[in-house]
Amino acid sequence: MKHKQIGVAVKADGAAGQVTAVFSTFNVVDHDGDVTLPGAFTDGQEVRISAYNHMSWQGALPVGKGVIHQDEEKAWMDGQFFMDTQHGKDTFITVKEMGGLGEWSYGYDIIDGAPGQFEGRDVQLLRALKVHEVSPVLLGAGIGTHTVSAKSLKDCTDDECVERAREACEALLKRGIALPSELVEAVRSSDAEAADIKRRQGMLAGIAAYHGIDIGGSE
Repeated sequence: MKHKQIGVAVKADGAAGQVTAVFSTFNVVDHDGDVTLPGAFTDGQEVRISAYNHMSWQGALPVGKGVIHQDEEKAWMDGQFFMDTQHGKDTFITVKEMGGLGEWSYGYDIIDGAPGQFEGRDVQLLRALKVHEVSPVLLGAGIGTHTVSAKSLKDCTDDECVERAREACEALLKRGIALPSELVEAVRSSDAEAADIKRRQGMLAGIAAYHGIDIGGSE
């Protein structure tokens, strides 16, 4: 199992502990001499968020979980910190407050990779990876990435947030943006608790902001 440390673009919802983190950019030679190719990750894969600096491998409790997504340029994780635990809350606050200094890493196995050439350089081409966890770290190997924002959920009544969440979900789906199936089902469900939908509204707002779409619900 290998670790790939990289600076990331992070969007964080301070009220709900939700995060969107770009953890890999494609077709770029990183400081390890690797080039990760588009499609290297499994879209929709669930992944753990490790304690700081991969310490969950040493026995520390995971601090959250998320889902991996990718397009032709990058891979990102939509994650949820365990805000009902002290370790999850503390790690989220650290990630949020670190701002542009914050970086992430991911632990992986190579499924398909081989030496090759990229822009005249000898590199290792990574075509398929199995990600076991992502982790906030002190120092990464990424190129040209940074924290772009950290937002809190705007105060609203339960009924208002339910309506906003459902409208936001449909707007994102209409634009062809992939959303976790469990998120869509929860927001659409007539039996879902208003407080749960209100929490998920923060995640939808973060996803929308990442794609440059203003759906409201953040401040």
